Amino acid sequence: MGSNSEKLTKLHLKAFDLSDYTIKQLLKGVGSVATPNGLREYPASDVIASVETRLRNPKIQDENRAKLQRVLTWLNGESNVIPVDFLKGLPPERRIELLRARVKELEAKEQTLNEETSLLIAQARKLVANK
Repeated sequence: MGSNSEKLTKLHLKAFDLSDYTIKQLLKGVGSVATPNGLREYPASDVIASVETRLRNPKIQDENRAKLQRVLTWLNGESNVIPVDFLKGLPPERRIELLRARVKELEAKEQTLNEETSLLIAQARKLVANK
C-alpha cells in the first residue's frame, strides 16, 4: 500500500490469515465508513497504529505476531525486494550511456504498446458500432 490515505476492509486483513477475533481486536475503536457495496472501510493509518499497538503486547503468540508483522510491512509499503545498484562500480559516463540506452529501449517498447493498444481500441469501437 504505502500510502496512509488509503482505506482497507476486513477482507484485506483476512487475506493475511488473521482470525476473526484478531481482526475484531485490531479494528476496535478504529473509525470506519460504510461503502455502497456494504463493506466497511477503515483508514490505513488507523489500522497501522492499531497493529503497532497490538505488536507491543507481549502476550501475542509468535504465529500471530508474524502475521501482524506481515500486515504492517504490507501497509507500510515495504516489501521483500532489496534495491541494488548494479551500476555502482561504473564510471559516471558509462552509467549515463547505459541508462540512456535503457531509456531508448523502454521508449521503443512503449511505442509498440501504444500502437497495439490503439489497434485494440479501434477494433473494439468497430465491434461496438456494428452491434
